[in-house]
Amino acid sequence: MFLFIFWVVLIVIFERAVSDNIWLFITLRWLNKNGKSLHLGIHKSCVNFILIIPVLREQKVLAKTIDHFEKFHYDLKKIKIIIVSTEKEFVGEIKKGRSTIDLINKIKEKKNREHGFDLIEHLHYPKTDGKLVDQLNFAFRHILSRKIDFKNTFIGIYNADSKPDLYTLDYISENSQEKNHDIFQQSALYFDNLKDLETGRSFIEEKILKANAVLQTRWTLVHELPRMKRQSFFINKYGSRFSLAHVVGHGLFLRMSLIEELKKIPDDTVNEDLFFGYILSLLKKPINPVPLLESAETPNGFLNSLKQKYVWFFGPLEYLDYRKYFLKSFPNRAKDRAAADWLSLQGLISAAAWFFSGWMMLYIIIYPLAVSDIRLFLLALGVFFIYGPLSYFIITVKYGMKTTDRFWLPFMSLPVTVVHSLPPIFSVLAKLNQIITNQKPSKPKTER
Repeated sequence: MFLFIFWVVLIVIFERAVSDNIWLFITLRWLNKNGKSLHLGIHKSCVNFILIIPVLREQKVLAKTIDHFEKFHYDLKKIKIIIVSTEKEFVGEIKKGRSTIDLINKIKEKKNREHGFDLIEHLHYPKTDGKLVDQLNFAFRHILSRKIDFKNTFIGIYNADSKPDLYTLDYISENSQEKNHDIFQQSALYFDNLKDLETGRSFIEEKILKANAVLQTRWTLVHELPRMKRQSFFINKYGSRFSLAHVVGHGLFLRMSLIEELKKIPDDTVNEDLFFGYILSLLKKPINPVPLLESAETPNGFLNSLKQKYVWFFGPLEYLDYRKYFLKSFPNRAKDRAAADWLSLQGLISAAAWFFSGWMMLYIIIYPLAVSDIRLFLLALGVFFIYGPLSYFIITVKYGMKTTDRFWLPFMSLPVTVVHSLPPIFSVLAKLNQIITNQKPSKPKTER
């Protein structure tokens, strides 16, 4: 029985390993082909951008982020940066020194004076119990009340530590007139703070945290970008909802006329990113990937990493809730029930893959050792090499990581993969508690 399970799990992992590496090469080739050309030539500033940055206790990084945004290769007079603070800033443990609100006002005054026009705007969400998505919807309501050209204006959403490619706005502007290009999604590489991980930590902790950054980046290249390419291809080419994709709360661009139609981002669940992508997919709204990536940070501590994964797992875990919301909120789309079921199934399969993948990997390594079968053990190592170390090595080489990291991080892919399946257990327990007690799970902030 255990041997049969071993072979089934081994075959599943091998199939996934081969598929993942194929998509890795396809994505890297697409990025290389479509991204480099955008850094050449003169670009026209055709559309207006409103960039929203929701913040909560972001004193450490906000000023650097605004400095980076000033360097966009785009007419700054066609850009408005709206920083949205929240009253939650003053709840619980308050950091010493000035608040984020004080810093925003200082940045706003300085930058607007330097440029001679209002580049920076500050909005303050007045409630203490809201989430990041509530800050975004609060900003949407303010912007929708203004007299601006909704068809020729895009809202972009970024985090307080985001560092998008400086030609991002040029790409969106130049492609904004294409059919079905009301949504753009910029994905991220999670290598921006690797140097910070090298100080004040043991060798093992440093390599584990860096390997986690590679894991997050691998997800972008192997799953996130290919899903968007498939989703947008099937909708644009065939009008088909064959493939599911999600959006991400940083690097998301929405045409204002679409926001006017939808009114808000769904806010009824722990994680709004996959929820919103599910709704957009059912409404046949293509999520067009941007071949220029954002440079983002990875969690700087092991516990912070676990907290982040705990929150993220609610995304694929709650697809049945998304289905229920869609059928209730769009009653005239009853004929879409089959499509809702199909996309929900895709999402739940992703949840199962995340939940079990680490333990499956551990099983194929431990079982041969338990039965003292060296041939099975070597076979399992070979399959695991294709799944983890090979892709980790390709990514570390592609993005210029140090020689020592190219050697050690592929070895760290096993513990990182196993630990990756640990937080989902607590997410499932929290969801079961919600079902029993009607108490919504908390969403801890990933502190810097």
